[in-house]
Amino acid sequence: MKTVQLAMRDSDYAQSLRNLLLRDGSHRVYLVDRPDLRMDGVVVIDENRFQNLALLDSEPDRFVVITRKGTDHLSKVWDAGIRHVVFEEDSPNTAQLAIIAAELRLPRAGTVSRVGRPAESQVEKHHSATPPCLPALGRAVRCRNCGLKNAHLGF
Repeated sequence: MKTVQLAMRDSDYAQSLRNLLLRDGSHRVYLVDRPDLRMDGVVVIDENRFQNLALLDSEPDRFVVITRKGTDHLSKVWDAGIRHVVFEEDSPNTAQLAIIAAELRLPRAGTVSRVGRPAESQVEKHHSATPPCLPALGRAVRCRNCGLKNAHLGF
């Protein structure tokens, strides 16, 4: 189950968002006055609570900030590393999408982070893992590593 803490002053908006998240059956949602930053998961906060909390947390990706259009808070939110912002006028469905986006950026429990290790492309994997496959005349050849036909020839 994914955890979401909603620390918002607009209780109707918070309740609508809570109902949307609970509907999918994979969220545990808490309506809180002050989020507990020791808990895992996403934290949704109003712009007025952002200044007090975001600077205390080392994972800005876990925050979704709800702000008013045309305020100077948006640049402060961005400078703090928060990339998930929803405007007060946006629907709860939009906020739900921002929460899901924030969840996708969080490390999964039980997995090892791959930060700093660039992913190998299929060609690099093909050339580095084993000697190249030699094509046989008249029949298709598949590399046992990546399954590409005649991968070493670029076909």
